[in-house]
Amino acid sequence: MARAVGLFGFTGGFLVISPQLRQSLLDGLGRGVDLAQQYSPYSYAGIALAVLGGVALVLISGSSAR
Repeated sequence: MARAVGLFGFTGGFLVISPQLRQSLLDGLGRGVDLAQQYSPYSYAGIALAVLGGVALVLISGSSAR
């Protein structure tokens, strides 16, 4: 948990101090949203399946023995 919070903190810190990195990230997100809208509703279904698959993967791998 502390590692995840630290990674989010470092990411936020880099985005705060670097306007070029922040603009690059926002441009990429904007292009992704535009692309998803262009191919909707199929893209939304694909995104939902990918998110559900990721959640299932995390839950399955978290419950297995190491």
